[in-house]
Amino acid sequence: MSRYVKYFMQAKQLDKRKRKYGNLDFLELSKELSIPFPLRERNQPKHLDLSKYLNIKVGDLVKVIYGPYKDREGLVLNINTKRNTVIVDGCNMKKSAWNVTNKNIGSIITQEMPIHITNVAILDPITKKATVVKRRYMMHGECVRISKISGCAMPEPVNVQAIKEQNNYEIFMHKKKTGPPIKDIYAERDCKNFNLLKKISYEIKKKRFYEMKNFFNNSSPGQEAISPG
Repeated sequence: MSRYVKYFMQAKQLDKRKRKYGNLDFLELSKELSIPFPLRERNQPKHLDLSKYLNIKVGDLVKVIYGPYKDREGLVLNINTKRNTVIVDGCNMKKSAWNVTNKNIGSIITQEMPIHITNVAILDPITKKATVVKRRYMMHGECVRISKISGCAMPEPVNVQAIKEQNNYEIFMHKKKTGPPIKDIYAERDCKNFNLLKKISYEIKKKRFYEMKNFFNNSSPGQEAISPG
């Protein structure tokens, strides 16, 4: 029996050696924060919107300067000012899974993931190189973004929604193959283009109607029977 007690005491000593601290009461106070809660909230660092200081807007053509997608170019689709991240078209692509019950529809899609805004830079419109953009005010008080490399004014950002509307059919087919059940955006009637086509077809029908009317009026048998004398 003494042999088992000996081994039990050795195991207990090893167990104490593995634990760095024992269950001591005075160590519970060390887990508390030394700075009071109101003081901590008052001294928090101020959040900075880096997109404002880097002069990057949605629709700008940027270039990835760090990371696995280095030297890749794309348009800025979205800017998260709270986390200072951007989503660049065709960059930092990751596969994400959807919980789809239908077996015929794929549950894995590829989409853009956020990139930190300091890992991208705006492209110069002349040299096509990554540059720093500064703000300058014109004589009339207009704020203009100026490229540091070439000194030229930066163009206005591209309307991202207009670009997406041009590829509605391709986006729909891609989402239909790889994504979850979606709304048929391509099948929706575009009111602007539909009314324009409707107006053009009405003008063509009107022109053809008057051409046929003039043709039959000129070639009517009653006018040929009338003699000048």
